Amino acid sequence: MDISVSLRSVRGERRGIPKLTLDLDVESQTDVQLAIISVTAAVRVTQEMTTHDMSKSYFIGTGFLESKGGQLSRNSKTSWQVGIPLSPYQLQKIEEMRSGKDLFLNVQFFCTAASRVMAPSQVISDVFYPSVGVGGYSDGYCSFKVAQSDWLKNLKELGYGDYFLMEIPLKGVPEKRGMQKALEHIKAAWEHFEQGNDDETLGSCYKAFEYLAKKSKFKHPDQNAFEKILGTIPEEEKRRRLKVLMHDLCQFLTLGRHEPGTEAVMLDGRESEYGLILSQATLGYLAKLMRETSAK
Repeated sequence: MDISVSLRSVRGERRGIPKLTLDLDVESQTDVQLAIISVTAAVRVTQEMTTHDMSKSYFIGTGFLESKGGQLSRNSKTSWQVGIPLSPYQLQKIEEMRSGKDLFLNVQFFCTAASRVMAPSQVISDVFYPSVGVGGYSDGYCSFKVAQSDWLKNLKELGYGDYFLMEIPLKGVPEKRGMQKALEHIKAAWEHFEQGNDDETLGSCYKAFEYLAKKSKFKHPDQNAFEKILGTIPEEEKRRRLKVLMHDLCQFLTLGRHEPGTEAVMLDGRESEYGLILSQATLGYLAKLMRETSAK
């Protein structure tokens, strides 16, 4: 091990894409003076302090050095700040892995440095890739514990819970029904929403239902299209109310499309969030319906 690291603190930030920052204390273990060029980190969540089986970990993303790398000679110390962008979906997966307990991070660092020769003057002699580890371990994986109380504070800083998330089950849904393509439009809608693009958020949601309608041989996601999509529901009154509800949702989503002949409407985050959550819930319902139908 050429460089030893220890975790001093973890903090969250929610300007733009939520970001988790690791504040690290760093110490050189080599006789060569190092000039740090770059540092990246592959960050995983585990259910225990150490694990050598990566199949038991959840990869949450890649972190990047946000502070100056600095120069290190033997026993000299500095600090690094490594930032990891985290989407609401990643935070939900972390919470599933954590299960209400302490959080364990497993970090693998990738470091590039230039070595310096001291005599007769400092001269860069080589560029190499020093190993980064935690004292007492030599396998290249750095395990850090974040206490439950500290992590709950981080979650608040990251804005976790501000967004309503759900998973849409695709397993068992026939490929020909087009749900995968519809979800790509919803994914684009989430990206627009996170960037504050309200019109584009609703527009992408509309495209999801428009695609499903076209797969059912209809030009628009109107009541006729939903009558066919919902055709496997035997109860007529339930089917009628659902098709009206879904049609009205699509009519609302057209506010983000600025269709010719209609007056433009000013939208804000309330409308885009409302439309996005309703759209995702509706696609979730349709996916479950399609899966149950194909299983019969």
